[in-house]
Amino acid sequence: MSRQNQTFKAAVNSALASFGALAPGAELGSEAELAAKLSISRTTARNVLAHLVQLGVVEWEGRRKTLLRAPCPEDRFPPEDVALPAELAERQLQEWILRTDLPPGSQIHESELARQLDIPVALVRDLLQNFRVSGLIEKNPNKHWTFRGFTREYATEMCDMRELIERAAIRQLIADPEHPSLPRMAEMERLHIALLARDDAAMTEFPALDARFHRIICQAADNRFFDEFAHRISIIVHYHYQWNKRDETARNRAAIREHLAVIRAVLSGRGEDALAAFDHHLATARTTLLASVNWG
Repeated sequence: MSRQNQTFKAAVNSALASFGALAPGAELGSEAELAAKLSISRTTARNVLAHLVQLGVVEWEGRRKTLLRAPCPEDRFPPEDVALPAELAERQLQEWILRTDLPPGSQIHESELARQLDIPVALVRDLLQNFRVSGLIEKNPNKHWTFRGFTREYATEMCDMRELIERAAIRQLIADPEHPSLPRMAEMERLHIALLARDDAAMTEFPALDARFHRIICQAADNRFFDEFAHRISIIVHYHYQWNKRDETARNRAAIREHLAVIRAVLSGRGEDALAAFDHHLATARTTLLASVNWG
């Protein structure tokens, strides 16, 4: 996929997220305003609007652009269509580490991993260097790496840091009634309601939605270190759902309801309720994570 096409698809997703807080019939402004809002060119903005017209999301008559309906998940391009090649490779590596069931002390060989993931050795080396900050792997003097393992101590420390950062972030979110993250929270509400209404088979989609919800919370702080931490731990938290399938559907549905309690309190300006609901959710998430791994 060309970089230009990738930019267009990412812009479509951003526009849909931006329109998520608007009611049908709302005026959308000019192409220049949309371009400035999404940090894209006017040409790309026009292409985005034309695409949304085809989807039936937007009506475009002359200079007048109107939102016809609320965006839905099916309108968005999938994450793999908007990710850069390096981002896709990083996702492959993270999935491999967390799904391969490596015992602590296992050796990771760059060349062998590059063959398994079908990506260049140099890219594998860069990804491993970036991922070592998570504490799950360490570099040996030679070209090998050692998998240190996901221990109970590691999980506890990760939960401690997650709660510290995300509590600080959500306080910034609720302190500003016009916070730029609020439209994304409104979109999260719709996505959670839609998923909750589907059958049990659809609950496998929850971990990805959970990761997006917590990333939005962290990004609300507008702190690059928060963003980096959220990116690292979201993968670990996301894939812990793979380790223990017992009561998975019930746990996911319960977590969706906990998310909705937080989201609705945030959107309605009930700051103290939002904090209380978020604290409850973080406590549940910690218990679920620690119970999901066979520490033996």
